[in-house]
Amino acid sequence: MSRILVVDDQPDSLLAARAALVGAGHECVLAADGERALELLAGGVFDAVVLDPAMPLHDGWLVMAACTVPVVVVSNATSAPAAASVVAKPFVAADLVAAVGAALAR
Repeated sequence: MSRILVVDDQPDSLLAARAALVGAGHECVLAADGERALELLAGGVFDAVVLDPAMPLHDGWLVMAACTVPVVVVSNATSAPAAASVVAKPFVAADLVAAVGAALAR
């Protein structure tokens, strides 16, 4: 089981990502803003991070810069430098699970 940090300021997206990833056998820790994500990254061990870069209290780009594990960006953007992959938002659960699986396999 992999431990995934999921970061999104939209509660529906946060819960949908958790449901998809837990359903695929991953453990998920949730953060609703960049500040909380940075706190969790500083004090925890994660195998990957799923995040939306557009958030209050430290945006996702700042969070991504602090990551030492693969990052899957969930966004309307078509690319994200340094991200393992980008999943279009709103996302399909299977696409998110596949992107996280591919990121973990690297």
